Amino acid sequence: MTVFAIEGRPGRWRATLALLALAACSPEVGPEPLEPAGPPDENAAEAPLSAETRHGPVTATVSLAPPSPRLGDSLVLTLTVAAEPGVAVEMPAFGDALGRFAIIDFAPRQETTEHGARHSQRYTLQVSASGRQRIPRLRVTFVDERGTSTGQDPPRRELMTDELGFKVASMLPQGAVAAELRGPRAPLPELTGPWLARHWPWLAGALGGLGGIVLGVVLWRRRQAVRARLTAYDRALARLRRLQRAGLPAASAVDAWYVELSDIVRRYIEERFALRAPELTTEEFLAEAGRSALSTPHRGLLSAFLDTCDRVKFARYHPRQEESREALDIARRFLDETRLDEARPAGAEAAPAPAPAAAERAAAREAA
Repeated sequence: MTVFAIEGRPGRWRATLALLALAACSPEVGPEPLEPAGPPDENAAEAPLSAETRHGPVTATVSLAPPSPRLGDSLVLTLTVAAEPGVAVEMPAFGDALGRFAIIDFAPRQETTEHGARHSQRYTLQVSASGRQRIPRLRVTFVDERGTSTGQDPPRRELMTDELGFKVASMLPQGAVAAELRGPRAPLPELTGPWLARHWPWLAGALGGLGGIVLGVVLWRRRQAVRARLTAYDRALARLRRLQRAGLPAASAVDAWYVELSDIVRRYIEERFALRAPELTTEEFLAEAGRSALSTPHRGLLSAFLDTCDRVKFARYHPRQEESREALDIARRFLDETRLDEARPAGAEAAPAPAPAAAERAAAREAA
């Protein structure tokens, strides 16, 4: 024990002892410890791929997230269509042009505001392979009912969205290979012995019943396909008659009139010959039609007809009234000559017709 001797007056050393006692009782004050630094903030998520297309009073936006997926990730594809008031919009059918992807979820939505209608379709997709992929063009049809006179059907127009290209990364690291290979499995036991001898009648009956079910399903699907092909002509003919009752187009409405006419023929061919290709161009569409049961004269008739429609839609060609009437007659003739009659066998087609004047003129232009 150490004794401090403080000389001087008694009041001074009492004050000194009091200060020492306060210093001993007070807690130690030091610099506050630094808190451990947390993990660094993750980078913000990448913006989804998107493309916007506008046609008249309708704007369509397609977005895909995530933009750089890995194999096994779910992709969220959203199609949003905004239309001005007085415009009726028909969204693509479920899974239209998305057959290359597995659809695991679908959520449609529609709302109306003071600025018009807003439609949306959200797909959750699954890809089965890595590498470069693309979301094909989606077709949106609409009818602008503003300014249409009473008793006259407004023309139907279509909007095709842009493609979205993306790349799916592999699950394996770059250059990674399997660490080891497993050996072959043991051979399966032979189906011989007392058990098979006792139960072979049951197995034969089960296989026969399964074969009957499979045969019934195949025949039913064939009947359904033939029925759909039979009704394709009726639907196309009804639309064609409505267009014919509206009369030949004026100069200001010729573009919409030819869009509707070509859509009637294209949809008829897709249903009649089982061609699911709504996003193809005219050349690709004709190539697909050539692989079907469509005869050579009918392919020439179809090529001349679609060539006239494309020149009106994309080259701003202004046809005469006689050309529009001839295009309407060609469409009706094509429907009548390629229809599937119930009395005719499913594999038999109509007799080929001679090429019309429009096809001859198209062949002359190509030769020139």
